[in-house]
Amino acid sequence: MYAEALVEGGAAARDLGEALRLAGFSLPSLYGDLPTITDKALVHLGGASAELVRELAAWIRERA
Repeated sequence: MYAEALVEGGAAARDLGEALRLAGFSLPSLYGDLPTITDKALVHLGGASAELVRELAAWIRERA
């Protein structure tokens, strides 16, 4: 059960990482993580500077 969720989280993290790179962004600590409270796959998004997060937020807002 946890192994499948970890694989799914890793795949989702890679997918988001590729999409972010296409947009010129990189989250250095992006990775799939083990489920905690639920059995659902998780993705850890931490490790980005405040400057990078603000740039990403502005980029998303411009395209939303």
